[in-house]
Formats: sequence, C-alpha cells, structure tokens
Amino acid sequence: MRSSRDLAILVLAALLGACGTDSAARPEPPEDPCESSILRYENFGELFMLDWCRGCHSAGLVDGMRQGAPLESNFEDVDAIRELASMITLKATGAQPTMPPAAGPSAEERALLKEWLACGAP
Repeated sequence: MRSSRDLAILVLAALLGACGTDSAARPEPPEDPCESSILRYENFGELFMLDWCRGCHSAGLVDGMRQGAPLESNFEDVDAIRELASMITLKATGAQPTMPPAAGPSAEERALLKEWLACGAP
C-alpha cells in the first residue's frame, strides 16, 4: 500500500509530466529568416553586384582589367552568383572580408548580402 507521501509524489510527477507535453507551454520554434526576407535579385542582388563586384567580376573584362579576379568568376546573372555563393559569402561577408579589396560596402550591406546568399539568392 502506498503512503499519502508516495501518492503526492506520483501526482506531482504526473502534473509535471503533463506540463511538458502541453503544446501551449512550449516555446515557438524560431522563424526561418528566409521566410520573411524581402531580398531578391531584382531589388538587392543585381544592384549589389553591379556596385561592388562587377567592376572586376564581369565576362566583358579582359584579364588585365579584372584586377586579379579569376576569369571564371563572373557575376552578370543570378545563376552564376548562386554557383559561387559559398565563395562570395566567405570572401565578402566573413570575419575578415577580402572582397572587394578596396573600401567596399558597409557592415549592414554585407549582412544583407550574407542573408540574401544564405536564402539561396532568390
């Protein structure tokens, strides 16, 4: 036979267990930033690339005009940018960005670039 103390412990444990399964008590999962992002190629990516990247990363530039940019790294269209997204992210938004090599976009603009690329450069 159980004592009243044992019964109280079982009731308390059941109540605590029930609280753990209550969906209203669980925090909401964090929102996917890509679901709420308004950044698109047409309203961000194209202009960013034109302003900061295509002075060197353009297929229309001959080797001597590219300031060392690899001939295969051209940012005229979104498909090419998507293919190189991880490299662009690393070099333009990393802890110590190296691109563009002189001056460059603000920290806020770099953060937007990182978001846009992380969301698949829609």
